[in-house]
Amino acid sequence: MLLYILKPDQKDHSEEAVTNGVLYLESQAKEAGLKGGFVSWGSNQLAEMTISVKNYQSFALFSTGEVYVAGIKRGDSFGCASKVWILWEPLESDETRN
Repeated sequence: MLLYILKPDQKDHSEEAVTNGVLYLESQAKEAGLKGGFVSWGSNQLAEMTISVKNYQSFALFSTGEVYVAGIKRGDSFGCASKVWILWEPLESDETRN
């Protein structure tokens, strides 16, 4: 029973993916020289609108899901013992796209 309680649900996977997305967006804004409350608010709003977890699966000891950004699969989530980890796929660089 304790393992069932500790296993993260789909909401936990989604919250961790959004949190990761907010941190990434804020870091990119900081690199561009932007900071402040508006950047934090905008990063949070953008992450909440575009990041979702689909194909959530619950197993005896752990749970998994696929992380989508603006409808495109960008990674996977893995949850166990009340913790969720997001395994992001690497972003293509401009050189790779050409």
